[in-house]
Amino acid sequence: MKLPPGTHGGVVINPQEKGMLQYLKAFKGAIEIENGQGTGFILTFNGELVAAYFEDKNGVYKGASAIRNIITTPLGDTGQQQNFILRAYDEEDYAEALDMCTRGGLLMGAAQPDPDAVPTPKKTSESSRHTPSPVDESTLTKIISQPGVVAVSAFYEGFPVVSLGEADFEHVAARAEDFLRAGTRIAQDMNLGQPDQLILESAENKFIIVPCGDLFLCIITRADAQLGLIRVLLRSIQLKVGSGDA
Repeated sequence: MKLPPGTHGGVVINPQEKGMLQYLKAFKGAIEIENGQGTGFILTFNGELVAAYFEDKNGVYKGASAIRNIITTPLGDTGQQQNFILRAYDEEDYAEALDMCTRGGLLMGAAQPDPDAVPTPKKTSESSRHTPSPVDESTLTKIISQPGVVAVSAFYEGFPVVSLGEADFEHVAARAEDFLRAGTRIAQDMNLGQPDQLILESAENKFIIVPCGDLFLCIITRADAQLGLIRVLLRSIQLKVGSGDA
């Protein structure tokens, strides 16, 4: 599958290198991936993953599944490095690429920004396209409507996929990933098994992380939020996602 060529923005070998992450947070376009296992691309809008595609000898992967296969390919695997080719898009190219990804079922479930609007990291667009992902904006709306909930985001490997509320979701997703990995490591070291839920409480807020299908949900609430009600809702969402009914 080929997206619009856009404007060539160079080739990146290590997207984690100094200054590159900040650049990618303001990048609108496609990131083509070439490695020893296969090829694919990620469509991104100002640091938010919108769609993804990856193809290798075993098959074709879409959305979160594609991201998982791209991320889990080690750098330098099979003696070859991963190349990330940047293709910057204007409004016309982005709209065309978004339409192709929508028709191809490649969307991650993120709210789609209006290309003419001024983007803000604190709140997603109110408009959203329906996607095959079970964790979409309607799912998050059920959570943020609960009393005391300030913000909610579905993330994958430290990247926000779809978010609602008031927060810097790029920063929230990155810290949530750190918290998740640390909590998982501690649980495993203590032979407690895989954690079902992580909660961080302060005098003013609560921060909750739960698995949900291929993604993880992180919820920020006020200190007075009723966790019992929120847990019941989260459990029902997890069951629906697991059964494919969400």
